This record gives sequence, structure tokens and C-alpha cells, in this order.
Amino acid sequence: MPVTPETRPPSLTRLHREDLSPGLIRVSCQYQHESLSDEHFQLAGIPLPASLQTAISKRKAEYLAGRWCAREGLRHLGKEGFPKLTPDRSPAWPAGSLGSITHSHGVAEVMVADARHWLTVGLDTEQWVSTERASRLERELLTENELATLSGMSPLQRANRLTLIFSAKESLFKALFPITGKRFYFHDAERRHPNHLTLLRTLSPEWPKGSQIPFRWRERQHNVLSWIALPRQQDS
Repeated sequence: MPVTPETRPPSLTRLHREDLSPGLIRVSCQYQHESLSDEHFQLAGIPLPASLQTAISKRKAEYLAGRWCAREGLRHLGKEGFPKLTPDRSPAWPAGSLGSITHSHGVAEVMVADARHWLTVGLDTEQWVSTERASRLERELLTENELATLSGMSPLQRANRLTLIFSAKESLFKALFPITGKRFYFHDAERRHPNHLTLLRTLSPEWPKGSQIPFRWRERQHNVLSWIALPRQQDS
């Protein structure tokens, strides 16, 4: 049987799609970098970028899985293509779309959105941080106020709370950096409300200090998934 330009390569399995909101879709798949070959990029119709030609198989598999999921999601939005890799290694999304990609332990997850209705999105997944590692990372990732909220928690509860805030702040960076062009760090935002992050510095006139950004999350057996999806302001 002839191979089509979009045959799913055997290194990618268990594709799953979820409609989160009109014009907002999450797609995930599993990838096995051990079984990846460069031929899989040809099978998928997704060229391997020159900058990844000498990369390890794990990085190549992450790229292939992320772009496959992105293309699947974009098609359900009525758009073709997938995000190309820019010189700074960030994804350049097809016109009229935007999105965010995350990978962890053999699973790629992508959020894609219709840019007519959504301003920006950010998606991140983190494996639950161990109690030992959490104790080392607390002051690097959390503000003094966030640290204070851990008082009275067990070591496991502290580690899980740190993992959630860590993931939410990663999602925040993925959402705001593309629209502000400003890099910021873990102590530049704070979880003051269970479902919001507050900026502790001004990133742009549209995103001043004190801005509150809502986020959502799902706690799973081995990891936590967080995301930010900000709708565009519609003209009245």
C-alpha cells in the first residue's frame, strides 16, 4: 500500500483530542523515542529541521510528537499546517492560530487556539516533584508569601503544592512572553488566589504589575497539567 504524506509513524501512539472551549483544543499522544527513526518524519509529512539533525532521539521524538498533535488540533479548527521551529527554538504557528506545546516522560500535549477568539495560551505539565527535591527548590520557585502558605503542610503536601505553582508559572511564561516580548522569572508572579497568578512586575502597558491571570489545572497520578487561555476582548 502506498504511504500517504501523513501516515502516523509507529513511534507515536494513543492520540487523544479534547475540545476545551469553542476554538480551543487540547491534543496529546504518547511517543517512544527508542523506536524512532528519521524515516518517521517522512511518514508523518513533518520534516526534521536542520537544527535537530544531530539531536538525540528523545529531542527528535518530542519535536515529532508535538508537531503531529499540533497539526491534528489545527485541522479541527479548520486550519492546515503545523508550527515551524524558529531560530530561538520557539514554535511559529500558522497564520490565524496560536498554541503551546509541552512534553514529559513520553507524552506530548498541545493546546491550539483560533486567534480570532483567543489572545494567547500557555500549557505545561510537570512530574510531581519529590519531597527531597522540593525542599531544595522552594526558595528558587516560590515567593515569600507563597512559602508562608506551606506552613503546617506535610512534606508531601508541600511538594505537591510547589509542583502545581511551578507548572502554573511555566504556563504563565508560555502565555505572556509571546505577546509581551519580556522574559520574566519565578519570583515575578505569585499565586495569591487559588485560580489566579498575580504579576509582581510590569511586563508591558497592557500587562502591568498587579495584573491577575486565571489558570486551570488537572492533578493526575504522575503529573500535573496546567494551562492558561486568555480570550480576546470582543468589540461591543
